[in-house]
Amino acid sequence: MDSCQALISKIKTEHESGSLILPSLPEVVVRVRQAVNDDDVNLGNVVKMIQLDPSLTARLVQIANSPLYRSPQPVENCLMAVNRLGLTTTRDLVTCLVLNNVFNAENKLLRDKLQKLWQHSCHVAAIASTIAKITPNLHEDTALLAGLLHDIGVLPVLHYAADFPDVFESEEKLNFVIQQFRSTLGQQILQQWNFDKALSEVSAEAENWLREGAPEADYVDVVIVAQIHSYFGTEKSADLPSLLSTPAFLKLGLSKLGPDASLEVLFEAEKEIRNIMTLLG
Repeated sequence: MDSCQALISKIKTEHESGSLILPSLPEVVVRVRQAVNDDDVNLGNVVKMIQLDPSLTARLVQIANSPLYRSPQPVENCLMAVNRLGLTTTRDLVTCLVLNNVFNAENKLLRDKLQKLWQHSCHVAAIASTIAKITPNLHEDTALLAGLLHDIGVLPVLHYAADFPDVFESEEKLNFVIQQFRSTLGQQILQQWNFDKALSEVSAEAENWLREGAPEADYVDVVIVAQIHSYFGTEKSADLPSLLSTPAFLKLGLSKLGPDASLEVLFEAEKEIRNIMTLLG
């Protein structure tokens, strides 16, 4: 059995037995999401949870004061930030801000690959947020989170592949293994993290380029289009369908502008996209 098949067999066996090691959601995210999703949500309790992490508090205040949410009155503390952002946006932004902790490891080679994956996820998330802003019935913060989570199923594969140097150091072999598991594991992880169907479906369908889906655009559509945009000008773009051939693009308001004009919209939003990526770290 070659190393590729050995790795696939190990992941498959442990997955079927329920012993596969999957990433855990940071505790502060779990607590904040549970509190906000509670019917009897208490704003003061949510603020106290966030304030237990001074770094998270500072970044949330920074975001509330950023051009994305700025208003005439500056935000000076966590309570003011949560009041300005609203509980749902706060919940999703806290998740986004802490999620990069999951993309980490002690092994330097593994950490480098995880950080590269995180950077790609941030880029897709920033574009997705920009697209959602001009798409009816979609929220930019949820789109941001969807973009960050679309490759979450790759994480356990990378962790297991680190023990198979022949696979880990070969982009072709590693991508082959990733494609076997990314959708299934991504959906499982997000279901275990108690994310709703709209987000867990993003991880399962993010690379289903010709997905039809529902008549109205959803977060899967936004992430598909954001990914294709993120690869423009790279070698990867040659392997992807054109925007005009993807049902996802045709559902979005961008499609009425045409692919050239949609690119122009995103180029004009490039500063905002960079700002979002910076805020995500």
